[in-house]
Amino acid sequence: VHPSAYPLAMGLVTPVSLILLYWYGLMVKNKSGGPRQALRRTTLLAISMLTMSIVLLQLSTNGSMIQKGIVALLFIFQNSYAHLLYSQQWSFLGSVMTPTEGAKWFSSIAGLSSLVCTITATCVPTLASTVGLKGLILGTSLTLTLSMPLADRAYALGEKYGFDPTPELQRKETEKGQNKEQQQEDTNLITKTVSLFQRVPTLAALFGEVIAFQSLSTILNLCFVRTLKQSMPSDTNRASYTGKFYAYANGMSALMQFCVLPLARKYLEPKWSYVAMPLLLLPWLAYTAYTTTSLWMVSAAFFSLKTLDYSLRNVVNEMVYQPLDFESRYVGKEVIGVFANRFGKSGMSLLLSLWTVATVTQLSHCSVAVGALWSCCSFWLSRNVVSNEEAEERVAEE
Repeated sequence: VHPSAYPLAMGLVTPVSLILLYWYGLMVKNKSGGPRQALRRTTLLAISMLTMSIVLLQLSTNGSMIQKGIVALLFIFQNSYAHLLYSQQWSFLGSVMTPTEGAKWFSSIAGLSSLVCTITATCVPTLASTVGLKGLILGTSLTLTLSMPLADRAYALGEKYGFDPTPELQRKETEKGQNKEQQQEDTNLITKTVSLFQRVPTLAALFGEVIAFQSLSTILNLCFVRTLKQSMPSDTNRASYTGKFYAYANGMSALMQFCVLPLARKYLEPKWSYVAMPLLLLPWLAYTAYTTTSLWMVSAAFFSLKTLDYSLRNVVNEMVYQPLDFESRYVGKEVIGVFANRFGKSGMSLLLSLWTVATVTQLSHCSVAVGALWSCCSFWLSRNVVSNEEAEERVAEE
């Protein structure tokens, strides 16, 4: 594989994400469908693409350029669509729960997800050797197929018991009217996003925080991979170490989400969480960069970031959206969840691919600078986030 293949593939994730976002924006604002239909159609697209890739892989010759191209396209699509589906499911949860209920249940839901990820990651090596790549893709397609009726049932229950978010969209669209200027705005994703971010500063702040955090995560990931390669020349040893690393990270996250966060939910304020996270992580990054770049230190820094991300940060991010309006929770959230996440990763990946002579020490110093930028974005975001009490009042007024 050419050294520039991975950065190029990651760079293509952003434009593909924009295309999916534009399509999603059209569907979610459609009065005849709304978010329920959008989730169903985007899931069907993912299933169709995965099924098509299995057929094409079966027809192509093993190791051929065609097969490598199919895998590359599948990699780009997977990195674009996964967050699109994930964000829609969390948008529904955020819409049907109050902030108090979210503080109670979000950590448990995220913890269960971490637990499933840990089990799945542990099983992947065995499954890969048993069923192969096509079998893994088929398994993904089947799980997505199973998720469709479950998601549809969730929306049906919401409609039955009066907490379906779709009527909120229809009411607000009726209030806006159907003048030509509004129609032009709705067909332009960039204009609509800029207008939304100007109207809701919290989204603009969250957009910046997500890009900065994903950029930092990409740098630390590269530090981890390079240090690991220097310390462990054997591919088998590296694969074993990496598997254990992510298993421990997911396990620690699940422990925090099931045991620590539920006990602290009365005191879990997103406003102060965005201040606390940089204060916990940035000193460790600085200590690692200016003392030693051993495998243990780099692993510990990356482990701290991943644990914070999987456990605390993901939960408080979902809580931030709850008191916002429908457009912010569904359109703004998808722009941030899909585009900002992927842009932060792919953009930094492309920049790092150009910095070919960078050492692990230089990358560690760079992580401190980007970490400081993330801290500023996180502090700015904390100033635009309301307290749990204010969030509860806003939801009650709607």
